[in-house]
Amino acid sequence: MSARWLVARRELIERARSRALRVATLLQLGLIVAVLVISALTGGDEDTKTVGLVGSASQAYAQPLRASGPALGVTVRVRTLDDRAAAARGVDDGDLDAAVVDGREVLVEHDRTDTLTAAIQGVQRQLALRGALERAGVPPQQLAQALDPSALSVRALDPQPADQDSRSGLAIVAVLLLYIAIITYGMAVAGGIVEEKSSRVIEVVLSAIRPRELLFGKIAGLGALALCQFALTIGVGVAGALALNIADLPSVTGGAAALVVAWFLAGFLLYACLYSIAGALVSRSEDLQSVAGPLNLVAVACYLVAFFGVTSPDSTLTTVASFVPLSAPMAMPVRWLVGDVPAWQLAVSFALTLLSAAALVRLSAAIYAGTALRLGPRLSLRRALAVRG
Repeated sequence: MSARWLVARRELIERARSRALRVATLLQLGLIVAVLVISALTGGDEDTKTVGLVGSASQAYAQPLRASGPALGVTVRVRTLDDRAAAARGVDDGDLDAAVVDGREVLVEHDRTDTLTAAIQGVQRQLALRGALERAGVPPQQLAQALDPSALSVRALDPQPADQDSRSGLAIVAVLLLYIAIITYGMAVAGGIVEEKSSRVIEVVLSAIRPRELLFGKIAGLGALALCQFALTIGVGVAGALALNIADLPSVTGGAAALVVAWFLAGFLLYACLYSIAGALVSRSEDLQSVAGPLNLVAVACYLVAFFGVTSPDSTLTTVASFVPLSAPMAMPVRWLVGDVPAWQLAVSFALTLLSAAALVRLSAAIYAGTALRLGPRLSLRRALAVRG
């Protein structure tokens, strides 16, 4: 344990001192801050629609339009304007989402069939019906009952949480961060192994420590560094979103953060072992991409499946992927956030991933021990296994 701790400490300190890592971290955090600021400046008030009213005939639209807001999922505001020219300028400048002119014409900028326009047309039909019933002499009480009947009882067969949209947004961000972190630090493990072999530093190091301890310490050190950067990224993103008031965090944010961190650790251990095997097969940096390429493609495929799960958490593909060790670190958090996952499924998936990681730890350590001092052309996996034996 002492030897592993020394290696882990060395990896953590040396990588943290790396100028490339500091620059990459600052760029990543700067990008997050820039996205948050741009979203705050350009997002506008997506939950508010403003309608201009021109002429006395249009004033009757005010109250029905305000009442239609909840059905549209927005707040509808109305503004009285002097003439059609003012309404046209407001719509063209973006100050108004639509304008009703003299109860005869609706002005919009682009889409003539959007939901707000449909709501205005609905108000027009309601006003026309009211006028016809009043002219027909319908008593006021019956008129009110006809125009505002009792609402139908609505029962959801598959009810979703009120913060479902926020959960989906959180799932998208979580799976993207998991994918980036696993790929980045998995390649760092492979690159570190190849770098030590190509520079012949490995020969000196192995004179004082066994290959197994060296590999375990390397994975532990990079894992700790990855977790710190991962937590820093999440912290800056969440704090910025709350400070700029551009995101509504769901009620499960705390549990989701803990779950994502747990899955990140399990996923990193799994992929780090695979990438360490890829690094053990070559002794030159030029050959690393050809060996690690298939692993990168697997990670991309797992990310795409998990991303698909944001909209289809109960699909067969997402469910199966949440139990396959290579895709579970990304697919299961998505299912848990946007779907309904029984506790036993979460436990079984996590256990399968850990068991697979444990098996790969032994395999990668054995392959690394047999190939650490081998230089020259790339080894095949079969040849590496034979050397291990």
